[in-house]
Amino acid sequence: MFTRHSLIIAAALFALVPALAQDKPEVAPQPSEMRATAAYPTRQDAGQWLGLNLIGAKVVSASSDSVGKIANLVVNENGAVDAAVITVGGFLGIGGRDVAVTYDSLNIVRNHKGDGIDHVVIAATKSDLSQAAKFKSLHRQMAEAQSRRATTPLP
Repeated sequence: MFTRHSLIIAAALFALVPALAQDKPEVAPQPSEMRATAAYPTRQDAGQWLGLNLIGAKVVSASSDSVGKIANLVVNENGAVDAAVITVGGFLGIGGRDVAVTYDSLNIVRNHKGDGIDHVVIAATKSDLSQAAKFKSLHRQMAEAQSRRATTPLP
């Protein structure tokens, strides 16, 4: 039994060795390539949201039916939010499906105090999002590609 587990672990490690050898080290940006820090904001404006408040916010349809929760944000290299990832379905955070919607499609409703987010409204229904393509992060895409390469037989 122990030998069998050892062989399985050894085979998995040998399968990873070529993949690990292909990784290119990240090159740190040179000081001339780095973005300048132009300002140090001291407060949040009324028209701004904290990511902490947006992630985990309840998402409802235009008819106030529960759709899901915002699980993550997709931010581009300029710092703008391109999309929100919504977890639809599941129970207690397990078994849900992640779907991305454009940030522009979100209608954010503040809480009664005005200092946080009460909920987010989108035009789509839970059924619409359940039928939408599943969102895949770059990390997941690369892991799947790596897995395909490891299982593809060599010619």
